[in-house]
Amino acid sequence: MSETMVGQTETRPAGRLETLPSGPLAWQRTDVVGTELVFPSGSGTAVVTGATPYAVEWHAELDDDAVVRELSVTCRGGGWSRTLQLRRTGEEWACRADESGDAGLPPPGAPEPAGIAADAVVRLADSPVFVTWAVRRLGLTVKGGPVTVASVRVLLPSLTVVPGTTTYHLVSPNRLRVTGDGPATTYELDPAGVVAYQAGRLRLVR
Repeated sequence: MSETMVGQTETRPAGRLETLPSGPLAWQRTDVVGTELVFPSGSGTAVVTGATPYAVEWHAELDDDAVVRELSVTCRGGGWSRTLQLRRTGEEWACRADESGDAGLPPPGAPEPAGIAADAVVRLADSPVFVTWAVRRLGLTVKGGPVTVASVRVLLPSLTVVPGTTTYHLVSPNRLRVTGDGPATTYELDPAGVVAYQAGRLRLVR
């Protein structure tokens, strides 16, 4: 099965997917106690427990092809807070990060924003709607095989920005395999491309 590198001129709309719901979506974490509430137009909040409990609020600016052009995130925990703004300006990305308090986490932001590819697919870690936007942006199909793209991941709760590459493979109409710089992950999708389930991690609340 062939693998395709996607560049700026090769982004395709996902015409076979159903329309995204207009109302809010909610996911429940199954590995820890946590819930995320998302409005598909581009905003969300989450509360997550675990080794470093945190609350996060984010807002994304998207174009008509589900390309994330700007992402603003605020993350707070016990005695600490962090903010991040990642924005594409022309062929470059600008990144600004601030922090207060000691979270005992890696520093937020990107030391070298110039290392982020201009056409990178943006992902906020553990936020499944960003997977849905990637599926729609890339126009993934089962017959099309795996697609490898430049990517940039914003890790939670550190808000560390990690450029790299990611491969998206629609194994079946309802199953997506994601591999690359992060852990390999399999998602179950609904007919609109919304993540419905990730084993041992999260599920869509209906």
